[in-house]
Amino acid sequence: MSAPGATTAPRVTGFTPTDALLALMTLIWGVNVIIVKAALTVFSPLEFNALRFALAGVVITLVARRYGRGVPTAEDRRRLVLLGIFGIFIYQIAFIEGLAHTRAGNASLIMGTSPVFTAMLSHLHGHERLRSRDVAGLLISVFGVASVILGSAQEVGFRDGLVGDVLMLAATILWAIYTVGAKPLLDRLGHITTTAWTMAIGAVPVVLLGAPALLRHDLATVHPAAWGAVLFSSLGAVVLAFLLWYRGVEKLGSTRTATYSNFQPVIVLLIAWPLLHETPTLWQVAGAGGIFTSIYLTRS
Repeated sequence: MSAPGATTAPRVTGFTPTDALLALMTLIWGVNVIIVKAALTVFSPLEFNALRFALAGVVITLVARRYGRGVPTAEDRRRLVLLGIFGIFIYQIAFIEGLAHTRAGNASLIMGTSPVFTAMLSHLHGHERLRSRDVAGLLISVFGVASVILGSAQEVGFRDGLVGDVLMLAATILWAIYTVGAKPLLDRLGHITTTAWTMAIGAVPVVLLGAPALLRHDLATVHPAAWGAVLFSSLGAVVLAFLLWYRGVEKLGSTRTATYSNFQPVIVLLIAWPLLHETPTLWQVAGAGGIFTSIYLTRS
């Protein structure tokens, strides 16, 4: 079932520079998990998001003015507004509140289904046709994430925290909609312009929501390391990583790009090994192998 006027994207196979950039993206997001965890001991989630999206919105706008291409039509702008509200603002609220009301293991497992939702939406909209090996790769990816999480010390349990689990599921679906919904815009405007518009639009309510708490916070007492966390999370995890994500969607398609998101738990695992002396278990090694296999299957 295809959307009116939709065209199936040509398949790009083999390892490309875009794959290398997506690997860099997962590294940035993996490191960001650790940095944000530390920063949230200083800032509340709403404060932290307000700070990083205020900076990110300004920077991405300047980048788009210099390197962007194409001028959005009136219809494009309406679509960009919807993507910015749902894919940036509401997604951020659902993700942060969901993470606060569920276990870390639950959150990771639920977010691990993101490539499946993305693939389903992309297929239904006629952007991509799924082969049997793509389906196999997606399933292996989900099982790989499950093995990495269940093989760790993270708590998992679905008896408690139902509200948090539902919010995390909503965030996962919103991210899939954000990814697939932007594909027609990426084809016309490119990843820089599309990312800039959606982020700038979504950043406005994020900043407004966190502003009251920020005004009450004595920012002069904040340690420089915490400001460094804001800087990295803003310029690295938001601006650069979002640009790389949408470049992947533009060049490789939604499904193949989304598969890389499940590589993030492996990055965290590899970082924790030397720094926290958390030796990977056999299940985690097997899960990491499954995630590598899934990327190979969907990219060949």
